Amino acid sequence: MRDLDDCRRFRREVFGLQEQRETATAWLRWTIDSYRELANLSQPPYADYALELLGSGEFIGSVGIVPTVVPWSALDGDASDNRLSPEVGLFWGILPAYRRRGYASEAGQALVGFLFGTLNLRQAVATTEHDNIASQKTMKRLGMTLYVNPLSEPAWCQVVGKLENAGRD
Repeated sequence: MRDLDDCRRFRREVFGLQEQRETATAWLRWTIDSYRELANLSQPPYADYALELLGSGEFIGSVGIVPTVVPWSALDGDASDNRLSPEVGLFWGILPAYRRRGYASEAGQALVGFLFGTLNLRQAVATTEHDNIASQKTMKRLGMTLYVNPLSEPAWCQVVGKLENAGRD
């Protein structure tokens, strides 16, 4: 709970959320509880993880693993098929003062290493909007193949990056 103020700042600066302290506290408690409960169920550790600078420990952002859904048929050219498939998704967010320094790519590589090396997942995805060029560049740095969604929904899934586990560490 000592990270509450950093969480509130992050959610305000990166996502534009103007949360009351109680709302942010409930979210952080839920996140902390989910670490334990997902581990007890032997499930992937879906959650946010703080990014801190080595040495100072200063909070600079968040990275994580989320359940997400992807309209693979639409991405492959069949816009009439908008059915969604569940996937393990990556996300990252860096405070504005720390962007363009490679932190998202570094954190993404660490997550990919964990997902493929420890959890032995077949693939991982990331999603973003058409105008989030920085996120798309991070996806490319991670080695992801990018797909453009011809469907208008879901809005957060306009561009999908996919990375397959080719037996790498």
